[in-house]
Amino acid sequence: MKQSVNNTVFQLKKVIRDINNYNKEWRYIDAFERYVLILNNCSKRLELPIFEFESFHYSNTGKTINDVGYDSLITHISILEEMLPNVFAIKEQKPQNEKNQQDSKKVFIVHGRDKTALLETEGILNRVGLKPIVLNRMANSGLTLIEKFEKYSEVSYAIVLLTPDDIGALYENAPIESLNHKFRARQNVLFELGFFYGKLGRSKVCCILKSSVEKPTDIDGIAYIPYNQSVEEAEYALLKELKGANLEFHLYNV
Repeated sequence: MKQSVNNTVFQLKKVIRDINNYNKEWRYIDAFERYVLILNNCSKRLELPIFEFESFHYSNTGKTINDVGYDSLITHISILEEMLPNVFAIKEQKPQNEKNQQDSKKVFIVHGRDKTALLETEGILNRVGLKPIVLNRMANSGLTLIEKFEKYSEVSYAIVLLTPDDIGALYENAPIESLNHKFRARQNVLFELGFFYGKLGRSKVCCILKSSVEKPTDIDGIAYIPYNQSVEEAEYALLKELKGANLEFHLYNV
């Protein structure tokens, strides 16, 4: 981006110099219209004002530019030269501002094996104009799993789906009949939950818990959103959490 701007500014300065050095006694229309074409092409790429000759800028013969037309062009060039120092600042800030705006819409979804819960959560986010980030759908780009996770964790919010994917019990209870075993979330889900608590803070993380799942003891007492069959049961409560975290989305009556 910066190299492209540099090239355009170079071309603009070159044509400005050519116009200033042109023989002022023989200002042929064909030559000046070529100059103005280059001038305007550069100006458009840099989002600067363009110049157009008016009918009264031409001489009686129709072959040259008169003094009024020439002076108008020189005045326009002077304005462009005054605006040029701001071009780089604007071009460098714009991508960053756009990136910040895009990042503010990103919501990471931590999930286990329950694909239905994942799809329902994505649907809720998509409907209100937020951008769900699901790790296994993002490009690998030659990264290790943890590097990929760190790369795509640059988000404004995280939703953690605690679904009954595994079963477990205390070691001393393991030999006892399976009634002592409880449904638990996947280990990767708990790891990523802790990661986002540390990275974003608890106010930017929402746990959605299926009713049959055992809560991890470390987060016992932390607010979470329960549901029985479908994540969509928790849609209203989830959107309230997102709004409370100052995420901007289309629904304003939550």
